[in-house]
Amino acid sequence: MSQAIKIGFCVAYDWYFLEHSLPLVYEQADRICLSLDQDRISWAGKPFSFDDEAFFALVKRLDTKNKIEIYQDDFHRPELAPMDNEVRQRHLIAERLGKGGWHVQLDADEYFLNFAGFAKWLRGFNPARPVNVRCPYVTLFKQLDTGFLAVDRQQQLWADVSNPVATNDPAYYHGRVSHWFNIYAPYFILHQSWARDEQEIREKISNWGHAHDFDTQAYLDFWLKLSSDNYKEAKNVHPLDKEAWPLLQFVPGKHIADLVPFYTAHPPQTPSTLRLMWENSLWASRLRRVLRLK
Repeated sequence: MSQAIKIGFCVAYDWYFLEHSLPLVYEQADRICLSLDQDRISWAGKPFSFDDEAFFALVKRLDTKNKIEIYQDDFHRPELAPMDNEVRQRHLIAERLGKGGWHVQLDADEYFLNFAGFAKWLRGFNPARPVNVRCPYVTLFKQLDTGFLAVDRQQQLWADVSNPVATNDPAYYHGRVSHWFNIYAPYFILHQSWARDEQEIREKISNWGHAHDFDTQAYLDFWLKLSSDNYKEAKNVHPLDKEAWPLLQFVPGKHIADLVPFYTAHPPQTPSTLRLMWENSLWASRLRRVLRLK
């Protein structure tokens, strides 16, 4: 079972996004853990709305092969900061799934566009040391009447548009980040992120692991004013690292279900095979580090 693929989801108020995200990974997963705070309290210590009956009905409908375990525990320790509570929950998910194989951690609003390809890639990759596997994200920022505003990151470096998704040795210290060497995989994830209705956004910024890290009200005011008429004027829109999201672009589609086939048919540009080899080379990484120090 050394190449087993074990998937953990942190589940909270936006559990209903699992209806779209879970089927995208279900068939290739060996085990799936849906982790949920037993008291329905967020990492930031605030109660969140949750429809237990609908959640369990959804899981029963989707879990046709009995792969899913629902793990409920206390993930809102008051002595810990929101991010520390998140890291603790992710560690406990990994412990629940056990050592060995590939640990993939996702959120309910993250839609893997080609998980079958990614799973095949993981099973054919057997590193001799612990690694992080990072995948590029397409981030949705706001839903409009006629489509979505997505973060335009085409001009950014490959490493800057990716996030850690999988590891063969869970040792998280900040979200899903660990100190292991990063391997970049050319498989995209569509992240619903801020493309929600106003009430969901208010709940998100109150309960997020970063809830104490920025002026949430000022950011909400900015988000509310964005429209199809003014989005091109918006620059550097990330709430924490502004330049990480430099521009916005319009993507047609009325529902998330429309975007998965759209991006599957029109994937963002990927680096060449040679560039990926350079990014994923330990020796090249050491050389880049030396050059930066000079």
